[in-house]
Amino acid sequence: MNSEERLRFVVEELARTGRVGVAELAQDTGTSEMTIRRDLDLLQSQGLVRRVRGGAVGVALRGEVIPFTLRDKQGKEVKRRLGVAVAELISDGEAVALDNGTTCLAVARELAGRAITVMPLSLHSAVVLGESARTKLIMPGGEVSSPELASYGAAAEAGVRGIHFDTAVISSCAALPAHGLTTNTLADAAMKRALIESSARVVLAIESAKLDRTAMVTVTGLESVDILVTDADADPEALESYRAADVEIRFA
Repeated sequence: MNSEERLRFVVEELARTGRVGVAELAQDTGTSEMTIRRDLDLLQSQGLVRRVRGGAVGVALRGEVIPFTLRDKQGKEVKRRLGVAVAELISDGEAVALDNGTTCLAVARELAGRAITVMPLSLHSAVVLGESARTKLIMPGGEVSSPELASYGAAAEAGVRGIHFDTAVISSCAALPAHGLTTNTLADAAMKRALIESSARVVLAIESAKLDRTAMVTVTGLESVDILVTDADADPEALESYRAADVEIRFA
Protein backbone atom coordinates (compact mmCIF):
# COMPACT_ATOMS: atom_id res chain seq x y z
CA MET A 1 0.00 0.00 0.00
CA ASN A 2 1.10 3.56 -0.63
CA SER A 3 0.67 6.29 1.99
CA GLU A 4 -2.80 7.35 0.81
CA GLU A 5 -4.07 3.77 0.75
CA ARG A 6 -2.71 3.11 4.26
CA LEU A 7 -4.39 6.20 5.68
CA ARG A 8 -7.70 5.23 4.13
CA PHE A 9 -7.36 1.69 5.48
CA VAL A 10 -6.67 2.96 8.99
CA VAL A 11 -9.66 5.32 9.01
CA GLU A 12 -11.97 2.66 7.59
CA GLU A 13 -10.82 0.17 10.24
CA LEU A 14 -11.47 2.76 12.93
CA ALA A 15 -14.94 3.44 11.54
CA ARG A 16 -15.62 -0.32 11.61
CA THR A 17 -14.07 -1.30 14.96
CA GLY A 18 -13.46 1.90 16.92
CA ARG A 19 -9.86 0.96 17.79
CA VAL A 20 -6.73 -0.16 15.89
CA GLY A 21 -3.40 -1.59 16.99
CA VAL A 22 0.01 -0.74 15.56
CA ALA A 23 1.15 -4.37 15.22
CA GLU A 24 -2.07 -5.49 13.53
CA LEU A 25 -2.03 -2.56 11.11
CA ALA A 26 1.59 -3.25 10.21
CA GLN A 27 0.73 -6.86 9.42
CA ASP A 28 -2.43 -5.98 7.47
CA THR A 29 -0.73 -3.30 5.36
CA GLY A 30 2.60 -5.06 4.87
CA THR A 31 4.64 -2.22 6.32
CA SER A 32 6.70 -1.50 9.45
CA GLU A 33 5.35 -0.55 12.85
CA MET A 34 7.41 2.65 12.68
CA THR A 35 5.60 3.64 9.47
CA ILE A 36 2.22 2.91 11.06
CA ARG A 37 3.12 5.06 14.08
CA ARG A 38 3.98 7.94 11.73
CA ASP A 39 0.65 7.44 9.94
CA LEU A 40 -1.23 7.54 13.25
CA ASP A 41 0.67 10.65 14.34
CA LEU A 42 -0.32 12.35 11.07
CA LEU A 43 -3.97 11.39 11.48
CA GLN A 44 -3.93 12.64 15.08
CA SER A 45 -2.45 16.00 13.96
CA GLN A 46 -5.42 16.31 11.59
CA GLY A 47 -7.88 15.58 14.38
CA LEU A 48 -9.00 12.29 12.85
CA VAL A 49 -7.79 9.84 15.55
CA ARG A 50 -6.60 9.85 19.16
CA ARG A 51 -3.41 7.99 19.95
CA VAL A 52 -3.49 5.45 22.78
CA ARG A 53 -0.92 2.95 24.02
CA GLY A 54 -0.25 0.47 21.21
CA GLY A 55 -2.53 2.07 18.65
CA ALA A 56 -5.33 4.61 18.23
CA VAL A 57 -9.04 5.11 18.71
CA GLY A 58 -11.42 6.96 16.44
CA VAL A 59 -12.80 10.37 17.29
CA ALA A 60 -16.06 9.64 15.44
CA LEU A 61 -18.78 7.15 16.25
CA ARG A 62 -18.82 3.76 14.55
CA GLY A 63 -20.46 3.78 11.16
CA GLU A 64 -19.89 7.49 10.53
CA VAL A 65 -18.50 8.51 7.15
CA ILE A 66 -14.78 9.07 6.56
CA PRO A 67 -13.96 12.69 7.48
CA PHE A 68 -14.07 15.29 4.69
CA THR A 69 -10.44 16.33 5.07
CA LEU A 70 -9.22 12.80 4.45
CA ARG A 71 -11.70 12.07 1.66
CA ASP A 72 -10.53 15.18 -0.19
CA LYS A 73 -7.03 13.70 -0.30
CA GLN A 74 -8.15 10.27 -1.48
CA GLY A 75 -8.14 9.55 -5.21
CA LYS A 76 -7.06 13.14 -5.88
CA GLU A 77 -6.04 12.52 -9.49
CA VAL A 78 -9.20 10.59 -10.36
CA LYS A 79 -11.36 13.34 -8.87
CA ARG A 80 -9.38 15.97 -10.79
CA ARG A 81 -10.06 14.11 -14.05
CA LEU A 82 -13.73 13.81 -13.16
CA GLY A 83 -13.80 17.54 -12.54
CA VAL A 84 -12.22 18.25 -15.92
CA ALA A 85 -14.66 15.93 -17.73
CA VAL A 86 -17.69 17.49 -16.05
CA ALA A 87 -16.47 21.05 -16.72
CA GLU A 88 -16.27 20.19 -20.43
CA LEU A 89 -20.02 19.48 -20.38
CA ILE A 90 -20.83 22.95 -19.02
CA SER A 91 -21.26 25.86 -21.45
CA ASP A 92 -20.65 29.49 -20.57
CA GLY A 93 -23.87 31.21 -19.52
CA GLU A 94 -25.37 28.11 -17.88
CA ALA A 95 -27.00 28.05 -14.47
CA VAL A 96 -25.44 25.15 -12.57
CA ALA A 97 -26.39 23.47 -9.29
CA LEU A 98 -23.41 21.80 -7.62
CA ASP A 99 -23.78 19.08 -5.00
CA ASN A 100 -21.65 18.87 -1.85
CA GLY A 101 -18.76 16.42 -1.35
CA THR A 102 -15.15 16.09 -2.43
CA THR A 103 -15.86 15.04 -6.02
CA CYS A 104 -18.01 18.13 -6.58
CA LEU A 105 -15.30 20.21 -4.92
CA ALA A 106 -12.99 18.95 -7.68
CA VAL A 107 -15.63 20.06 -10.21
CA ALA A 108 -15.76 23.50 -8.55
CA ARG A 109 -12.00 23.86 -8.97
CA GLU A 110 -12.38 23.30 -12.72
CA LEU A 111 -15.38 25.63 -13.04
CA ALA A 112 -13.79 28.49 -11.10
CA GLY A 113 -13.46 31.59 -13.25
CA ARG A 114 -16.00 30.44 -15.86
CA ALA A 115 -18.77 32.81 -17.01
CA ILE A 116 -21.56 30.79 -15.39
CA THR A 117 -24.02 31.07 -12.52
CA VAL A 118 -23.47 28.46 -9.81
CA MET A 119 -25.31 27.44 -6.66
CA PRO A 120 -22.97 25.17 -4.64
CA LEU A 121 -24.34 23.19 -1.70
CA SER A 122 -20.94 23.30 -0.01
CA LEU A 123 -19.09 26.27 1.47
CA HIS A 124 -15.86 24.51 0.48
CA SER A 125 -16.91 24.88 -3.17
CA ALA A 126 -18.28 28.38 -2.62
CA VAL A 127 -14.86 29.61 -1.47
CA VAL A 128 -13.24 28.21 -4.62
CA LEU A 129 -15.91 29.56 -6.98
CA GLY A 130 -16.13 32.95 -5.32
CA GLU A 131 -12.56 33.94 -6.15
CA SER A 132 -13.50 35.20 -9.64
CA ALA A 133 -15.93 38.00 -10.49
CA ARG A 134 -16.77 36.18 -13.76
CA THR A 135 -18.55 33.43 -11.84
CA LYS A 136 -21.89 34.47 -10.36
CA LEU A 137 -22.36 32.73 -7.04
CA ILE A 138 -25.75 32.05 -5.42
CA MET A 139 -26.04 30.37 -2.02
CA PRO A 140 -29.06 28.26 -0.99
CA GLY A 141 -29.20 29.31 2.67
CA GLY A 142 -30.34 26.95 5.40
CA GLU A 143 -28.27 25.17 8.03
CA VAL A 144 -24.68 24.06 7.44
CA SER A 145 -23.28 20.70 8.53
CA SER A 146 -19.80 20.30 10.01
CA PRO A 147 -17.17 19.45 8.81
CA GLU A 148 -18.81 18.95 5.40
CA LEU A 149 -19.92 22.61 5.38
CA ALA A 150 -22.90 21.45 3.32
CA SER A 151 -26.26 23.27 3.22
CA TYR A 152 -29.32 21.30 4.31
CA GLY A 153 -32.78 21.70 5.77
CA ALA A 154 -36.08 23.22 4.66
CA ALA A 155 -34.66 26.69 3.96
CA ALA A 156 -31.86 25.26 1.81
CA GLU A 157 -34.30 23.06 -0.12
CA ALA A 158 -36.52 26.07 -0.77
CA GLY A 159 -33.51 28.02 -2.02
CA VAL A 160 -32.70 25.26 -4.51
CA ARG A 161 -36.29 24.78 -5.68
CA GLY A 162 -36.70 28.51 -6.30
CA ILE A 163 -34.33 28.40 -9.29
CA HIS A 164 -34.42 26.51 -12.59
CA PHE A 165 -30.96 25.16 -13.40
CA ASP A 166 -29.65 24.10 -16.78
CA THR A 167 -27.45 21.43 -15.18
CA ALA A 168 -27.20 19.76 -11.79
CA VAL A 169 -23.89 18.08 -10.98
CA ILE A 170 -24.42 15.49 -8.26
CA SER A 171 -22.31 12.87 -6.58
CA SER A 172 -22.64 10.47 -3.66
CA CYS A 173 -20.98 7.71 -1.70
CA ALA A 174 -22.85 4.94 -3.55
CA ALA A 175 -24.59 4.29 -6.86
CA LEU A 176 -25.10 0.54 -7.22
CA PRO A 177 -27.36 0.21 -10.30
CA ALA A 178 -29.84 -2.10 -8.57
CA HIS A 179 -30.46 0.50 -5.83
CA GLY A 180 -29.86 3.72 -7.77
CA LEU A 181 -28.20 6.70 -6.17
CA THR A 182 -28.00 6.33 -2.38
CA THR A 183 -26.47 8.29 0.48
CA ASN A 184 -25.93 8.11 4.24
CA THR A 185 -28.41 10.67 5.58
CA LEU A 186 -32.00 11.74 5.02
CA ALA A 187 -30.97 15.41 4.88
CA ASP A 188 -28.40 14.81 2.15
CA ALA A 189 -30.87 12.72 0.13
CA ALA A 190 -33.47 15.50 0.33
CA MET A 191 -31.01 18.10 -0.95
CA LYS A 192 -29.92 15.88 -3.84
CA ARG A 193 -33.55 15.30 -4.82
CA ALA A 194 -34.14 19.06 -4.78
CA LEU A 195 -31.20 19.57 -7.16
CA ILE A 196 -32.44 16.87 -9.51
CA GLU A 197 -36.03 18.10 -9.58
CA SER A 198 -34.95 21.70 -10.26
CA SER A 199 -32.64 20.93 -13.19
CA ALA A 200 -33.10 20.29 -16.89
CA ARG A 201 -30.07 17.98 -17.03
CA VAL A 202 -28.50 15.80 -14.34
CA VAL A 203 -24.82 14.84 -14.45
CA LEU A 204 -23.68 12.16 -11.98
CA ALA A 205 -19.94 12.47 -11.31
CA ILE A 206 -18.69 9.49 -9.35
CA GLU A 207 -15.66 7.27 -8.88
CA SER A 208 -16.04 3.80 -10.39
CA ALA A 209 -15.67 2.00 -7.03
CA LYS A 210 -18.89 3.65 -5.82
CA LEU A 211 -20.87 1.97 -8.60
CA ASP A 212 -20.45 -1.25 -6.59
CA ARG A 213 -21.72 0.22 -3.30
CA THR A 214 -25.05 1.00 -1.69
CA ALA A 215 -25.90 3.26 1.26
CA MET A 216 -28.84 3.55 3.65
CA VAL A 217 -31.01 6.26 2.05
CA THR A 218 -32.39 6.19 -1.50
CA VAL A 219 -32.05 9.40 -3.51
CA THR A 220 -33.31 8.44 -6.96
CA GLY A 221 -33.29 5.74 -9.61
CA LEU A 222 -31.10 5.63 -12.69
CA GLU A 223 -33.86 7.17 -14.78
CA SER A 224 -33.17 10.59 -13.22
CA VAL A 225 -29.58 10.64 -14.49
CA ASP A 226 -28.80 11.99 -17.96
CA ILE A 227 -25.00 11.64 -18.02
CA LEU A 228 -22.72 9.45 -15.91
CA VAL A 229 -19.11 10.66 -15.64
CA THR A 230 -16.81 8.05 -14.13
CA ASP A 231 -13.34 6.57 -14.57
CA ALA A 232 -12.31 3.77 -16.89
CA ASP A 233 -12.11 1.16 -14.10
CA ALA A 234 -15.91 1.00 -13.85
CA ASP A 235 -17.52 -2.45 -13.83
CA PRO A 236 -18.86 -3.21 -17.36
CA GLU A 237 -22.08 -4.73 -15.96
CA ALA A 238 -22.76 -1.61 -13.92
CA LEU A 239 -22.19 0.57 -16.98
CA GLU A 240 -24.53 -1.59 -19.03
CA SER A 241 -27.26 -1.09 -16.44
CA TYR A 242 -26.87 2.67 -16.75
CA ARG A 243 -26.91 2.48 -20.55
CA ALA A 244 -30.09 0.39 -20.40
CA ALA A 245 -31.66 3.29 -18.47
CA ASP A 246 -30.72 5.64 -21.35
CA VAL A 247 -27.86 7.24 -19.40
CA GLU A 248 -25.00 8.61 -21.51
CA ILE A 249 -21.58 7.42 -20.28
CA ARG A 250 -18.51 9.68 -20.25
CA PHE A 251 -15.07 8.59 -19.04
CA ALA A 252 -12.62 10.83 -17.23
